[in-house]
Amino acid sequence: MKTLLAIVEQGGYPDFSPVYESLGYDVVIAPSMRKALALIKQHRPEVITAEFIYSPMYSARISNLESLFAALQSQQLMPQLIVFVEPEIFHHLDKLEMRYYINQTITYPITEHKLVNCLDELHIAS
Repeated sequence: MKTLLAIVEQGGYPDFSPVYESLGYDVVIAPSMRKALALIKQHRPEVITAEFIYSPMYSARISNLESLFAALQSQQLMPQLIVFVEPEIFHHLDKLEMRYYINQTITYPITEHKLVNCLDELHIAS
């Protein structure tokens, strides 16, 4: 069974665990990036969903996702990544995508339909 790690730091969308499970994923949920980094070592997920949280207060970083990318690179993991992003900060994602590969992005509101379409596209592409 494939593992999907759902990193839910802020939320604002339903628990999609039943959707992930119906698509054949073993779901692991992390309530913070710190917990997610520990879970990556244990579960080595094939797919990760994470929220793009931008803040100019991050100093040298653009968002919460740099820690995730660093951990994935250090462990030589290449899971498929779906990023949830607010439309008003979507343009900041471009800066991150210049350095890291993101498989799919979904803008809020996050719906089951959008999510299933992304996961289907990832499945077809792999």
